[in-house]
Amino acid sequence: MINPFLLQKKNLKKVIKIFISVSSIFISSGVLPASQKIDIQDERVLNNPPEIVKKGDVLYFDGQITNEAYVLFLKEIGNSRIKTVSVNSIGGDVENALSIASYIKKNNMDIEVRSVCASACANYLFVAGNRKLINNDSYILWHGGANGPEQEVEISGDITRAEFFRLESVQQIKKKEALFYKEAGVRNEICYCPQLKNNYHDTFPEKWFSYSPEDMNRFGIKNISFATTPSQWLMSMRKKHVIFAHYCNQE
Repeated sequence: MINPFLLQKKNLKKVIKIFISVSSIFISSGVLPASQKIDIQDERVLNNPPEIVKKGDVLYFDGQITNEAYVLFLKEIGNSRIKTVSVNSIGGDVENALSIASYIKKNNMDIEVRSVCASACANYLFVAGNRKLINNDSYILWHGGANGPEQEVEISGDITRAEFFRLESVQQIKKKEALFYKEAGVRNEICYCPQLKNNYHDTFPEKWFSYSPEDMNRFGIKNISFATTPSQWLMSMRKKHVIFAHYCNQE
């Protein structure tokens, strides 16, 4: 699997696009370190390329947000009137995720978290939905954003951290993300809030976190609906070892 925190200069152009990307979420058939406690059994989240299928007015997206995902997304929609995008994704390419999210927002589409919406999916697609529909066992997981703490991004190769973050392509991603959140009326700290704390790695050893419906609302995420109730969803997630972060404001 791809480590979103490992960046190598030899493939820099591609890596820059996904530096908040697909992560090592535990899949039941895989073997990962003991700290990876979140058990996701739906292996479709790893589909590469993603499987995108249209059924009536619902578009089903299963898999990674690859560097061609936006083109595939538009091709499958065609001239159809899609009301809901049903996602099952561990995230992926930031630029494609932002493009898909902008399309969802512009066309007032709802977003359904069918099984998993993590990383770039949670950062952008979930935020963009007109209504956010969450099933009782659906994961919504964040682990950082383009404008989060730079120390959370590991860089290898013959480029320094300072050089990497001065790259124009990296700066453009940061600007695009900031503009997206401003237009959505959501604080982008939602991507990285717990990373601002000194005890982040102790509190979130698997580097994944979620938020309660109340805290999502405080960040600016509105129109959240649950298949059962918010309290039942919270209980389900805690049983699945999801650790919840809390609202913060840098201002």
